[in-house]
Amino acid sequence: MTGDQQPFHPTSKLTERLDIDFALQAAGLGVWELDPLTLQVLLDDRCRELYGLKQGNQLSYKQLIQYIHPDDASRVDKAVQWAMTPESGGVYDETYRLIGVDNEAFRWVRFQGKGYFTEDGKLYRFAGVGQDVTQQVSAQQRIEASQQQLLTLFEQSPVGVAIIREENLTFEMANPFYGHLVGRQPDQIVGKPLLEALPELAGQGFDELLKNVISTGTPFIAQEVAVDLIRHDHLETIYVDLTYQPLRDEQHISGVLVVATDVTQQVRSRRAVEASETQLRSLVDSAPFPIGVYIGPQMQILLANQSIMDVWGKGNDVVGKSYKEILPELETQPIFAQIMQVLTTGQAFHARNQQVDIVVDGRLQSFYFNYSFTPLFDADGQVYGVMNTAAEVTDLIQAKQALEASETRLHSIIATAPAGMGLFVGRDLIVDLPNQTFINIVGKGPDIVGKPLREVMPELLTENQPFLQILDDVYTSGKMFQSFGSRVDIVQHGIMTHNYYNITYTPLRNDQGQVYAILDIAIDVTEEIKARQQLQEVEATLRGAIELADMGTWELDMISGLTTYSDRLKHLFEFTQDYIDREHLYNPIDEVDRARIMEAVAQASSPDSDGLLDEEYTVITQQTGRQRIVRAQGKVYFDDQGNPIKMVGSMRDITEERQTQLALEQLVQHRTEELAAVNEELAATNEEIAASNEEYAALNEELEEANGLLIRSNDNLQKFAYVASHDLQEPLRKIQQFGDLLKTRFDASTGEELVYIDRMQSAASRMSTLIRDLLDFSRISTQQDTSISVPLNAIVDQVLTTLELVIAETNTEVKVGLLPTVTGDASQLNQLFQNLIANAIKFRQPTTPPLIQINAYAVLATDLPPSVKPTRAVRTYYRIDIADNGVGFDEKYLDRIFQVFQRLHSKSEFAGTGIGLAICEKVVANHGGAITATSRPGQGTTFIVYLPT
Repeated sequence: MTGDQQPFHPTSKLTERLDIDFALQAAGLGVWELDPLTLQVLLDDRCRELYGLKQGNQLSYKQLIQYIHPDDASRVDKAVQWAMTPESGGVYDETYRLIGVDNEAFRWVRFQGKGYFTEDGKLYRFAGVGQDVTQQVSAQQRIEASQQQLLTLFEQSPVGVAIIREENLTFEMANPFYGHLVGRQPDQIVGKPLLEALPELAGQGFDELLKNVISTGTPFIAQEVAVDLIRHDHLETIYVDLTYQPLRDEQHISGVLVVATDVTQQVRSRRAVEASETQLRSLVDSAPFPIGVYIGPQMQILLANQSIMDVWGKGNDVVGKSYKEILPELETQPIFAQIMQVLTTGQAFHARNQQVDIVVDGRLQSFYFNYSFTPLFDADGQVYGVMNTAAEVTDLIQAKQALEASETRLHSIIATAPAGMGLFVGRDLIVDLPNQTFINIVGKGPDIVGKPLREVMPELLTENQPFLQILDDVYTSGKMFQSFGSRVDIVQHGIMTHNYYNITYTPLRNDQGQVYAILDIAIDVTEEIKARQQLQEVEATLRGAIELADMGTWELDMISGLTTYSDRLKHLFEFTQDYIDREHLYNPIDEVDRARIMEAVAQASSPDSDGLLDEEYTVITQQTGRQRIVRAQGKVYFDDQGNPIKMVGSMRDITEERQTQLALEQLVQHRTEELAAVNEELAATNEEIAASNEEYAALNEELEEANGLLIRSNDNLQKFAYVASHDLQEPLRKIQQFGDLLKTRFDASTGEELVYIDRMQSAASRMSTLIRDLLDFSRISTQQDTSISVPLNAIVDQVLTTLELVIAETNTEVKVGLLPTVTGDASQLNQLFQNLIANAIKFRQPTTPPLIQINAYAVLATDLPPSVKPTRAVRTYYRIDIADNGVGFDEKYLDRIFQVFQRLHSKSEFAGTGIGLAICEKVVANHGGAITATSRPGQGTTFIVYLPT
């Protein structure tokens, strides 16, 4: 005993004999007191432990509040303030959470207290007790969660569920789906007896079945039960899989759990095909919604509908057997532990898209389900079973997996595709999943994802670019759009570019078939388009050259026998039809030449020949019957088996040439005869004066020598006529030679004949230069040997030597810096620099001596201007500048100067064919580089050549 304790007295009251501290300890209570004046709180050891305080039994009320969970602190403070007022009666009772030093809630406590007031209402004492109620609160929370889960399952169950109590068969509960089945809202039937809520059930026996379940305790399970119900204001027969499960309290059956699955559609479908036993069996064996009920620790199967038995792959003898016996393969799978957890904890379990492996037909197979395990409680609140509902989603999961795999493949394809690919999502065309090629095309950097296309590429809003409207039409109509070689004006890295693309806009649809995005595929075909344009220009040039050469083209299809020809040949032969068939092919040919030409065509069509045709013959025109002499040249093309497919060639009217040749031959013959006559006369004269004097003899020798010269001249004329007659692809040289003859004949003329002859020869000379340049251009296009190291300083030295005469005549100054050695073709590079330097001299200022400066330095590929696109990609390039102080040009014509036959000045100002710079571009392209220029009118030009290092 201590000094504070009183000795035990046997007559003391029982409460006085009990030690108060022991009583508080036994009850788990701590004591606290709040001083109303100082607001200091005194805690005993138990209260201090509740708050998690390690030492110190006294602290301020403000400090103490900080140990209360923030969500509860305001409520507790208000309760304390209220209890400290006389109106409250001094009663204080609050349950709340405490937090530790890490600001995490760690226990629930209940603090009770009493405020004591003086007669004038002043608080003089506020004290009470506190205890740990964490376990009680947690238990209550679990109960509430279980009830809420059960209620949620009940409300959301896709089968009709209702509870009917024994007394008057009154509906106690009904979920929405049950209300849907019977054609009522749940609140229209809950609280009413069965036949009052559903009077149409009278006489159908359901009330008797319910009474029997209640009286016997035997569940009633039936499939495809016909029920006549008033639904949608008229009597309708539906069919349900029906289960009446008795509900028991401690002493007797208090009601029935009704589970109804609507199988109306299945029954009606089965009855519609009643004649087919196979289809009937399929419909009977199928059920719309798997459901099962398992009882006790052994999980005895109390209820299993046909649908769940189908899932298990078992017959109708599963009821009464244990879950483990029917499905032993599930014992090691999570689903078995989940059921046991529900039986143990009483908490429902829901799973979505869960894989379950079941032995079906003797083989373990994988299925996917959305399933729920709901605890069933007896009257004592103890879990006695589990209700299992499930929906098979195997097809959905497999489809989803296939879709995800497809999307993964799509993402991979988009990311690695050489074409620009990206998605435009929604009506606003939000950019999504762009690959690097697409980002490069847009030219705005990688942060374009998530932005509308009109914001990313505002340049598409201009009137001449229809792509935003086309995308909107695709989104609206759901029809794919394709275009090929479309020009798109894009601001790439701040510079407007004009490139060409093959574009495909493909609408993407969701599960409802609605367009939700557009897949954009863009393939840059700028180089192909420009090459095609250049090819078309070259073809046009060649056609022009063919026209100038007075030639036509033809093609013979060896299979169909049809021959097509150009308009010039159509005009030559006076044809009105567009083609000629095999039967009439040789009709226009003169009979004298016809057999020979047929034989020549047959010979050229033989696989053993070289396939070449080169013949001259006479044709009779179709309309007027005129005779024309033509020269036809062609080549036969064979397939892989050596069979002739087609013959393609050209034809030229050489009638005038042959007439000129004939005239020349006649002229030669006439002059020969004249010379012979003169020779005879001279011989006679020589004989007469031979004896006269030696002077005549010397004169005779001179005449004989002159006669020899004339004979040689005649021989040369004959050779010229021979060469001219065989048309060595030099019709222009003949024109020039004929012009010389005409100038000799009209040497003494005072009229305009010589002016016309000079103009003709000048035109022939320009045409000769043009053809030579075209041959050079063609040779550069087809002959490429760029594998030799070539020092450019040596190339420039050779060019300056070649041009030294014109350099001296024009007083040109050329400054050459240190140039690199590149891998290439020396002759082509020589032609490149010769054209550029000659070009700079030709386009000089009339009053200023030309100054040409040539320098070079290395640049990184990343530093190239966007408009410069070398034909071979390397890390660094040599930049070679050829700058002059000539007349210059407007840079808006930059794209034209490198095209064939494009001129910025008239021929009267500066001579030339317009092919030189096209040759330069072709040489640079053959070497993997690019060429461009900068210039201003009157301020000179700088041609910039980029060659790989």
